[in-house]
Amino acid sequence: MTNRSIKKTRTMHKFYLIIAAVMLCVATAKAQSDSDPLAAGAGAVAAVIGETRTASDSVSVEVPVKPIPEWKKKLYYGYNFDIYFHHDSKANAKENGWSIALEPEVGWKLKERIYLGMRVGGSYQDTYTTYSYVDKDSNGDEKTFTEDLRVMRGTWSVTPYMRYRLKSMFNDKLGIWLEAHLYTGMEFPRVTSGNVSGTDYDGLKYSVTYGCQVSPVITYRFNRKSTFQIFFSIISFGYSGTTRMYADKGNEYTNDIIIFSGKLKNLLANQFTPGLYGLKFGVQKNF
Repeated sequence: MTNRSIKKTRTMHKFYLIIAAVMLCVATAKAQSDSDPLAAGAGAVAAVIGETRTASDSVSVEVPVKPIPEWKKKLYYGYNFDIYFHHDSKANAKENGWSIALEPEVGWKLKERIYLGMRVGGSYQDTYTTYSYVDKDSNGDEKTFTEDLRVMRGTWSVTPYMRYRLKSMFNDKLGIWLEAHLYTGMEFPRVTSGNVSGTDYDGLKYSVTYGCQVSPVITYRFNRKSTFQIFFSIISFGYSGTTRMYADKGNEYTNDIIIFSGKLKNLLANQFTPGLYGLKFGVQKNF
């Protein structure tokens, strides 16, 4: 055998040995992967992860909503707002002015139709009054004179009430109620201009107001938490009283029976008293 044939035979043997070694390594690696628990676990984890990702893409997770306690459903709060102008024309006086009031409230739903609550509020009022009287002038002739008086008042009041629902409509969104309330408060007047001689404000320190009233209320529920309400005190009836405290003379008491016919008559004559014959709006909020 020649040298060239010997080299060629050795080269072929080396090639076969390399192929055999590669095949042996592949077989060994496959056997280890089949018997190795770590490798098997890694494959299982990979499969679970893939399935989880697929499930998360198609199924949404619902977060449970915490239920509202029963006592919280019955408790409510709110605020009432009132601003308007007024005019009162009497025999010897004409009064014009405006007032603004804010009354926060808190209440409890005693039953489905019965609510108990309390309002605590304050108001500000600016009144301009022209008094007229007949007197003699410097020549001794009778003549009508006028005096102007401007008074600013700050008040506060406490009003406990009970409300009964008479009717509900439109899936309980609209409610018609009858409200009965008591009230008491204090009024602090301050004369800014004019002559107070001979008027109710001459020497007046403050006044105490009190009374009771029954009037309808209409409510509209926007959603579970918000309810709009309007007070129709213009068609109410009740009793009111005022005690005026003076610095240099005895106290004076004024009482008045508030009835629908008298208030309607005053309204048609464009004569109405602030706080009694206006409309008041408010909002109730549930927790």
